[in-house]
Amino acid sequence: MSACVNRGNFSVQGTVATIERGKDGYTALLKATNGQQYDAVISRVNLADSDEYQELNIGDTVTVYGDSIHLGEVVSIKVKKIRK
Repeated sequence: MSACVNRGNFSVQGTVATIERGKDGYTALLKATNGQQYDAVISRVNLADSDEYQELNIGDTVTVYGDSIHLGEVVSIKVKKIRK
């Protein structure tokens, strides 16, 4: 399995399909219009300096920006900015 990391220059727009709560935030599964799915890791710690933390709801359409890790078919995004 290969991995690819992009630091700070990745963005994607999608609709929140599911939300999995965690200790310091949550992971939102985003579905893009092309069918690709993304795990958006939204953490109070990662967004504390920018005051960007916000609670999303299933059905919200958002654009997220941050670092991405591509592991096979899964793309995980460490979110640094959220725009509704």
